Amino acid sequence: MSTVQNQSTTQQNQLFQNEYGYFTENGREYVITNPRTPRPWSNIISNGDYSFMVSQAGGGASWRGNAGQNRITRLFQDVIKDSWGKFIYLRDRSSGKFWSAAWKPVMAEFEHYEVRHGIGYSVFTQQVDGIRSELTVFVAPDAPLEIMQLKITNNSGQTRELDATTYFEWAPGFAPDEHREFHKIFMNSEYREDLNAIQLEKYLWAFPDEKGRSNNVSWPYTAFHAASEQPSSYDADKESFVGMYGEESRPQAMQDQELAGHTGRFGDAAASLRVAVKLEPGASHTVVFTIGAAEHEKEDAAALIREYTSVEAAERTLARVHEFWSELIDTEEIQTPDPAMNIMTNVWLKYQSISCRLWGKTAYYQVSAGYGFRDQLQDSQIFLTNKPELMRKQILMHASQQFQEGDVLHWWFTIRGGGPRTRCSDDLLWLPFIMDSYLKETQDYQILDEITPFLDGGEATVYEHCKRAIEKSFLRFSPRGVPLMGEHDWNDGLSAIGYDWKGESFWVGEFLYMILGSFAPVAQRRGDQAFADKMIEVQGSLKQTLNEYGWDGEWYLQATTDDGLKVGSKENEEGQIFLNPQIWAVISGVADEERGQQAMASVSKHLLRDYGSLLLYPAYTKVRRDIGYITRYAPGLRENGGVYTHAATWAVWAYTLAGQPEKAYEAYSKICPPNRSDDPNGYVGEPYVTPGNSDGPISPNYGRGGWTWYTGSSQWLQRMATNWILGVRAEHEGLLVDPSIPSEWPEFSYRRNFRGATYLIHVDNAAGVSRGVKSITVDGKEIEGNILPDFQDGKKHEVKVIMG
Repeated sequence: MSTVQNQSTTQQNQLFQNEYGYFTENGREYVITNPRTPRPWSNIISNGDYSFMVSQAGGGASWRGNAGQNRITRLFQDVIKDSWGKFIYLRDRSSGKFWSAAWKPVMAEFEHYEVRHGIGYSVFTQQVDGIRSELTVFVAPDAPLEIMQLKITNNSGQTRELDATTYFEWAPGFAPDEHREFHKIFMNSEYREDLNAIQLEKYLWAFPDEKGRSNNVSWPYTAFHAASEQPSSYDADKESFVGMYGEESRPQAMQDQELAGHTGRFGDAAASLRVAVKLEPGASHTVVFTIGAAEHEKEDAAALIREYTSVEAAERTLARVHEFWSELIDTEEIQTPDPAMNIMTNVWLKYQSISCRLWGKTAYYQVSAGYGFRDQLQDSQIFLTNKPELMRKQILMHASQQFQEGDVLHWWFTIRGGGPRTRCSDDLLWLPFIMDSYLKETQDYQILDEITPFLDGGEATVYEHCKRAIEKSFLRFSPRGVPLMGEHDWNDGLSAIGYDWKGESFWVGEFLYMILGSFAPVAQRRGDQAFADKMIEVQGSLKQTLNEYGWDGEWYLQATTDDGLKVGSKENEEGQIFLNPQIWAVISGVADEERGQQAMASVSKHLLRDYGSLLLYPAYTKVRRDIGYITRYAPGLRENGGVYTHAATWAVWAYTLAGQPEKAYEAYSKICPPNRSDDPNGYVGEPYVTPGNSDGPISPNYGRGGWTWYTGSSQWLQRMATNWILGVRAEHEGLLVDPSIPSEWPEFSYRRNFRGATYLIHVDNAAGVSRGVKSITVDGKEIEGNILPDFQDGKKHEVKVIMG
């Protein structure tokens, strides 16, 4: 009876359950019960320096700094096989039967299998042949290493002699490791008996030295793999472990009583430690393994191994992991009638944005070695309600990637710097755009006086950096007064439209229009009236020009080509309407009421589909060399007529501004990942993080998600929920409350920090309306208007809002 009751209780707590898994009741874990997910369902775990990714099957890799220049363990991109990873084999020493602690690489038949992806950790629980294993993997919050905590329990009813054997391949430095036969010559491993560890050095890092001589510097780290107890044997050579012509699923090491003990410079660098475990019936034993990389002259590998490679240290560190992420996740919480919105807003979107986009910078579908100028600026908004000082740091970092002329690097490597000087028309403008949200949240005008360098010499205040970006954009106008496209705008795939600096981008015009409106008051505040007047003047002419030349009758054009042809027009056979110029005409205020409503009606008619707002319609089926590589994508994939989630989040924003809360919620719900849980084999992506895109209606895989985790959509989807649907957002005067919700919602609550105070907001919608605030009381006193007092007092304040 109790078993049935427990199952019933468990069932009630499983949210958005399907054949592969479910969310726990508080949304903080996604539990996978079937390892054969439609694609790897992964976790990207980082402390801002050291990172790894791990799939539900146990695949993945580790890196430090970034995964392109400073990989630690080896991986090649393969989302079908998912065959690379850091594995642990379990073996019955009597029978010789073996399996792996995660499903890969052995893929043994199991009695039970479960993976819990959590915030900063993943736990693999499995039972095979009466032996239960629980493998918990995580990154230390304040050290360059990961911990693999393995607890083995004997549920078989008889004494068992077992061993646990780790295995992975080293790949220190640049990745992917395509020239393995070259790179392995420079690696040197040794076994340290005093540390129960294998250490690795590499005498080559693919950087030039101080004189520009290539292949003339060493990898400046000591990598290590250690065990919490003395191994019975070890090996550091792939050939002896796997066996010539062998496979990781059936390696030679599982046939051999002990590992070969090979180290040195003449093998193929790998790492394996074997620990023997004898268990009486019902007994458990825990062993801890660590993997890490200590930087020469700054850190000591031996000290890190001793500090972290023990059962007690692992438990302490895991507790710190929970505290570390709570500081970043739990300063803001919503409670609405929509559990999908609650889960994503409270937990996963913040985690995805920070751990993957800003810190890890890599996931299964894309490996990045750097920061995108516009990308991580946008992502950094996720810090506004928890640690705005981290957004401040990001802004200063990006300002220093600008040239004196005002243009910037499109992206740059995070190790040693360097990147392409962009001819893209929107990159440079994201600095003043993001400054607006930062100043509204913090009122930290001192940031504008911070001095940061230019890439080509000299330095200036952050205000001057923003000003030069805007002034540079003023030099990029067509004779008609429309901003030029350049190499492309936000849509990278429009890579041939304006390469000769003749094609126009109406979206850039809208984007610039909005920036001029927000930055002119900043200039006025600083006494730079001449520049403020210039911005107001350009803004006025822009509005007129964009409406004169950009309006196509029912919607706005996306662009014109270098040859003057329209893009995103009813006159086009394909690519007749683009999403961005419609929604940003509303967001920016370029469109008047009538045209704004018409543009959004066109979005609803042509672009808002089953799985979100398409980026354009209809998809290109013919290559257009005068438009760009967007036309070379398969029709319906990614930017070519798919739902590009980043832009689809902005449609939510536009619908709220257009006074269409029900449409805003529809556009939001269609791209909120848990809502795709009912068709996991059609969607294929993880239900707990945003995808970069979903296939459009012309694709045979309509609705299929792709490029999950490493996408700029995560921060924006979080912001859409809080700022525009719940309608609680920072303004210079204080915190504005302007809900735009489904009329059937009876209430919602929202706790968030703002300028040092905590606001406990409860919104009552007994009136059953979608918009409109009837009254607001703060700490029992009714206030005028809907902007909350700016307390800045470090205290909690109760806010009661009555809609009507």
